[in-house]
Amino acid sequence: MRVAPLPENEAQRLLALSKYKVLDTSFEQAYDELTQLASQICQTPIALISLIDTDRQWFKAKVGLEARETPRDWAFCAHALLQEDLLVVEDTLQDERFFDNPLVQNDPSIRFYAGAQIKNQEGYILGTVCAIDRIPRQLTDYQLNALKVLAKQVMTQLELRLAFEDLQNYTQQLHDSNQSKDKLFSVISHDLRAPMSGIFGLSELLIEDIETQPKEACKELAYEIHDASQQALSLLDNLLRWSLLERGKFDFQPMAMPLLVLIQKSIRLLASVATKKNIQIEVDCASHLFVVADKTMLASILQNLLANAIKFSNINSKVYVQATELKRQIHISVKDTGIGMSPAQQENLFKLDNNTTTVGTAGESGTGLGLMLCKQFLAIHQSDLQVHSVLGEGTTFSFYLKTIQT
Repeated sequence: MRVAPLPENEAQRLLALSKYKVLDTSFEQAYDELTQLASQICQTPIALISLIDTDRQWFKAKVGLEARETPRDWAFCAHALLQEDLLVVEDTLQDERFFDNPLVQNDPSIRFYAGAQIKNQEGYILGTVCAIDRIPRQLTDYQLNALKVLAKQVMTQLELRLAFEDLQNYTQQLHDSNQSKDKLFSVISHDLRAPMSGIFGLSELLIEDIETQPKEACKELAYEIHDASQQALSLLDNLLRWSLLERGKFDFQPMAMPLLVLIQKSIRLLASVATKKNIQIEVDCASHLFVVADKTMLASILQNLLANAIKFSNINSKVYVQATELKRQIHISVKDTGIGMSPAQQENLFKLDNNTTTVGTAGESGTGLGLMLCKQFLAIHQSDLQVHSVLGEGTTFSFYLKTIQT
C-alpha cells in the first residue's frame, strides 16, 4: 500500500478546513441528499462526502458504509488531494497504490473509486465527493461531470454554513449593542435624571430659604445636595468607564501598588454615605500586601463593591473588607450583613438585559452598572467576581489578583 504524501500546502489546507467548523458535526439533510444523488447517478452502492483531517478521513455524509471515519493512511481521498481533477481508479487490484489497502482487502472491499475534489475559493482541497463500488467498472462522462457538480454543491453548502454562522454572530453583536444602548439611555433618562433633579430641587429650596431658615436646616439641605451630587458623580464615572470599555478605549496599565492604601482611599470617598447609615467598615489587610493591577480599574472595583455593600446593609451594621495572601495571589473580599439575594437574583446579577433593580435599605436606587463594570474590569485582569449570598443574611463579593513575586 502506498501512503499518499502530504500536499505542499498541508498546513494552510488544514486551517482552511477548520474554518468551516464542520468536522465531527451531526448528519444534515442537505449533505445526505447530495450523497444519495452521487450514489444514484453513479449507480454505486457506496457514496461519501469525505473530509481529510490531520490523521483521518471523516465522513460528513455516507451511503452504504457503517464507519464514520477511517485512518488517513488508508484514504483514497488523501491521494485525490494531490490531483487537480477527478481521481478515478477503475480496478483497485490493478493499481499499485491500492491493491493491498485494508479497505480493498477487507470490508468494504473497494474495487472501484471515483472522487471529485471539494475545493474552496482559495484553491484548498478539503476532501472529496466519492462514488465506490465492490466491482471494477467505469463511469460515463455524464456521471463523472455530475460528480464534480455535486462536489461544488458540497462546497457551496460549507460556504453557506460559514456565512450563516457569521450572520448569527453579527446578529448577536447587534442585539448586544442595542441592549447596551437601551441600558445607556435608560440610565441617562431615569437613573441620572433622579439625582440631578434632586440636586436642582434641593438647591432651589436652599436659595429660597437661606435667609429665613435656621442654620441647622440649611446645613441639612447642604448635606442632601452633597449626597445627591456624590450619587450623580458616581453614576457618571461608571457610565464613562463603561462607555470606554464598550468602545475598547480603556487603557490597561497594570502596576504593583499597596492594596491597603487603595482600600483606605475608597473608604474615605464613601465615608459620608456610610456615616449617614451609621455603618462601620472594618478592614483586615496587611500593609505589606502589594497587588499587580490597573490602578484606575482597581479603584473603581473597590469603590463600587463598597458602595454596593453600604447600599444593602442595614442601619447600624458593619461591612468587612478582607485581603488574604495566597501563593502568588491575593484574595480580596467585601462582605455585608444586609438583605442578601435570592438564587434568582444572583443568576441575573450580571445580565445586561435585566432591567430590574433592588432598592437599598434606605431607599437608594441603582442601575447594576457598577457590578457589571467590576466583572468586566476583573476579566481584563484574568480574574472573576465571585458572589456568595444568603437572603436575609448578607452578601460577599470576592476576587483574586496577582501579587508581586519575591
